Amino acid sequence: MSIKPWDEYFLDMAKTCATRSNCLRAHVGAVIVGEDKKIKATGYNGTPSKVESCCERGECYRMKNNIESGTRYETCRSIHAEQNAIIQAGQDRCKDSTIYIWGHDFICILCKRFIVQAGIKNCVLKKDEDSEIIRISVEDIRKELEAAC
Repeated sequence: MSIKPWDEYFLDMAKTCATRSNCLRAHVGAVIVGEDKKIKATGYNGTPSKVESCCERGECYRMKNNIESGTRYETCRSIHAEQNAIIQAGQDRCKDSTIYIWGHDFICILCKRFIVQAGIKNCVLKKDEDSEIIRISVEDIRKELEAAC
């Protein structure tokens, strides 16, 4: 029997988190893991507590109006999986951790800011079963943010 590598193990957990999403457009899950390989928090994309979701409404404003992914976040009812996980963990539990993200092959500008501010050190992403694992250091994200403005 072979033991599953850590990245695959935690990405599988992020994939399971994504099944809780109440977003019609994308199902994304996130898991924050400390250097000790202990889970600090999980998250999925969905509406804030007690806010009607697009699933409940039966439509997504962004889909209905053909709003491109990664733009006009003010038109979305949901909180991103990465943000939900960071909110759940708090900054003290995020320091030097790794965030595993299932369901996307990129990190939006808003979540990049959250990740840097939370003190997370590394990001591991996988879009779907057929995609490659993507590793991004937060140092690279920080440099990108500095160059953008």
